Amino acid sequence: MTAEPETLYGADDLTHLEGLDAVRKRPGMYIGSTDSRGVGHLVNEILDNSTDEGVAGHATKIEVILHADGSVQVDDDGRGIPTDVHARSGISGVELVLTRLHAGGKFGGAGYKTSGGLHGVGASAVNALSRRFDVTVRRGGKVHTMSFRHGVPGIFDGDGPDASFTPGPGLQVVGAVKRGQRTGTSIRYWYDPRYFETGAALDHDTVRAKLRHTAFLVPGVSYTLRDRTGEQPTEERFHYPNGLTDMVEFLAPTGDRPVSGTLLVTGEGTYRENAADANGVMQSNVQRRAEIEVAFRWGTGYERTVECFTNTIRNAHGGTHRKGFERALARTLADAVRNTRGLLKAKEDAPTLDDVLEGMTAVVHVRVPEPQFTSQTKDELSTAGVVKVVQGLVEQHVKSWLDDRRTKTEARTVLQKIVDAARVRLTQKQQKDAARRKTALEGASMPPKLVDCRATGVDRSELFIVEGDSALGCFTGETMVALASGVSRSFADLAEDWKQGLTHFGYTTNKAGRVVVAPLVEPRLTKRNASLVRVTLDNGESVRCTPDHLFRLRDGSYRRADHLVSGDSLMPLYRSLSSKGAGQKLQGYDPAFRAKLERAFQDWYAALSDDDSRKTIEQYADPAERDRQRHAVLAWHEDNPEFGRRHSRQYYDGDFARLREAAALLNHQVVSVEPLDETADVYDLTVEGYHNFALEAGVFVHNSARVARTSEYQALLPIRGKILNVQKANLQQVLDNAECAAIVQVLGAGSGRTFDLSSLRYGRVLIMADADVDGAHIRTLLITLFARYMRPLIESGRLYAAMPPLHKITTKGRNPETIYTYTQAEMEATVRKLASAGKQIVTPVPRFKGLGEMDADELWETTMNPATRSVRRITIDDVDAAERILDLLMGEKVEPRRNWLIDSADRVDRDAIDA
Repeated sequence: MTAEPETLYGADDLTHLEGLDAVRKRPGMYIGSTDSRGVGHLVNEILDNSTDEGVAGHATKIEVILHADGSVQVDDDGRGIPTDVHARSGISGVELVLTRLHAGGKFGGAGYKTSGGLHGVGASAVNALSRRFDVTVRRGGKVHTMSFRHGVPGIFDGDGPDASFTPGPGLQVVGAVKRGQRTGTSIRYWYDPRYFETGAALDHDTVRAKLRHTAFLVPGVSYTLRDRTGEQPTEERFHYPNGLTDMVEFLAPTGDRPVSGTLLVTGEGTYRENAADANGVMQSNVQRRAEIEVAFRWGTGYERTVECFTNTIRNAHGGTHRKGFERALARTLADAVRNTRGLLKAKEDAPTLDDVLEGMTAVVHVRVPEPQFTSQTKDELSTAGVVKVVQGLVEQHVKSWLDDRRTKTEARTVLQKIVDAARVRLTQKQQKDAARRKTALEGASMPPKLVDCRATGVDRSELFIVEGDSALGCFTGETMVALASGVSRSFADLAEDWKQGLTHFGYTTNKAGRVVVAPLVEPRLTKRNASLVRVTLDNGESVRCTPDHLFRLRDGSYRRADHLVSGDSLMPLYRSLSSKGAGQKLQGYDPAFRAKLERAFQDWYAALSDDDSRKTIEQYADPAERDRQRHAVLAWHEDNPEFGRRHSRQYYDGDFARLREAAALLNHQVVSVEPLDETADVYDLTVEGYHNFALEAGVFVHNSARVARTSEYQALLPIRGKILNVQKANLQQVLDNAECAAIVQVLGAGSGRTFDLSSLRYGRVLIMADADVDGAHIRTLLITLFARYMRPLIESGRLYAAMPPLHKITTKGRNPETIYTYTQAEMEATVRKLASAGKQIVTPVPRFKGLGEMDADELWETTMNPATRSVRRITIDDVDAAERILDLLMGEKVEPRRNWLIDSADRVDRDAIDA
């Protein structure tokens, strides 16, 4: 809150200070605000006065000094504030300017043709809000000085605002201007914190931006910023001889390639308005002359930047000059698109202003006498006559550019860009309308591979963008799934049943390896025209699936289909062969049968062993060797009927043929894996809480990231490998890319200039990729997509990157614990620490090569559980720096990237290489 300072003097005592009390009582009304912006506005008021001297051709150098004691000093080499005694007030021109609101030499038409300070409260308001205000004027061969405390003239006995002060004489002559020294004005002030909010302070970056902008607008003046507030003084110089052309180049987004050269429009025009004459009498229909300077160009990006200035003062909210500029472009270019053959298709609407401005960087600067603004802070120009002046000059220039043979090709490229922007806008609108009409749970408006959550509220919902299609299942529609009912159904049939509200139960394995029954939910089509391989098993069954789908091995690990080799043992689904004959429903799957049959074979094997041998079948590490031992046991039993019948009667009445079939079901081996030339649509289903399910072929297959989620509020969208590098593409190419378009569609908030954060369908977006080089590249590509076309998502803190671990360390003993580590060095240090504490570690320590190698519990605990997961929030602290690094690392120019990699080589962390 603003402190209410006491009145320091009465208006009756010092009538020449009339108006300054009003500034102190309501500072926000005069300087726009009482926060840090208001503190910065004080600098602008002083700086604008010096700039007016530069615009008028009387100043060439302006310096701003930020002192360590918090004071600000502005020096110029202009003519100097008038020092003569003002006839009507009886005080010097210096005192008049610094103690009377609106009393500068700019009024009455005698001071400046155009002025940035006009209609601002000027230096007098700064004086009113300052603890100390010093001014030095070099003019007429003499050096004049004057000081003020809270607007009261006097003399300070010492440096700084706390020195003793004696009210006293006005302007004093303290010496002569030295030979070779130019005229000018120097002002130094210490603002009073009592008039500003707690914590309000001068933003040095804002001052720097102000000087830079002004240097662009006044190319004949050099601006210098000296900062003496830090440990090491710094100095920056701003001088741009090419003016607005340089400014457009500076403002254009980093990495945005130009589509056109910079068009420069200059000229003058007249308009009429009601205004006061030199004596303050209102006159109607007064003719004014405006000077116009406009520079603009189009780039390949979608962002628009239109900066507006009046008499060098930035108008943050634009105003009548921007209105004239935009009207001219919209009318002229829309007509050109309609009249140019081959641009618009039949029934396509002409582009709008938004389409014309896409990718544009522009600066509009007008110089007018006595401009009108909507507020004291001059954020918006309201002089009505400026509209037609700007519009007429810009229209004339653009038409000439369109018709000029030298620029006709360039103009055609720009017109095509505008038409493309219109088409992108309509595409985005259709996508948002479709997302608004139907959610993913209601219909087919979303990509089929999206696995949506049940919650409709945005606050809690999360979208995981998952690397790899295999994480969401990849089997052909006719692949049969084993059901707990004893029959089987194809994926296509299960998906159709699900749509009708019918849920089936199937088989999965828990963490201990036991087979359990679980519901099979959301069977669905995940991808069309996928490449396939055929996996053939030793039981005569075969499965067609995508090459990267994971099968569960007999030891509980997982392997991609295209990495399986002949002889690999797969986790089998243990069948109990019913004595009632094949084809009946009672002939199904019995989870308890495995243990029963395993004990039988072990008993038979022990009976055949020597008395001193305690070796068991399960001690053979190779599942195939265990198979051979089981069949050897059966063969011996068949060769010894009496012994065999005694031991085998309880299983199928001693039917050795059925016993051999049952033994085969305790393990399945891969016979071959062959790539197929054909493609097919592939399907997936979910087993809530588990990480695999059984096929009718008798094996278990993996169901990765999908199963670790909480379906109530966590949604999954798989992407296939590395998406398009959007830093090298335009928005239309991004929307044409299937993976990028799916992300935009699922989020439901649009992209580029149409992105609307309030329409986002999820509260958080999490990128989930493997902890390897490829995974890091995928994360970088996705972050680039969000930074370039959906930046508000990052700025609002709603984009995260999941950080999957590299290692899982498990200790043995009564109270085992599990620790996840993220680098090789961290893993080694943790192992040493546990060993020194006397804890026994299960070795070797497994290393996760990807998310697909984690089971459901591991994936949930490390990556998806909000209470235990490790994620990093993606932020942009410095937009310009982020743009530069994205262009460096992801842009088209190879040489700067190569140099950066070479220069950065010595900073590479050994752990990062190991990871």
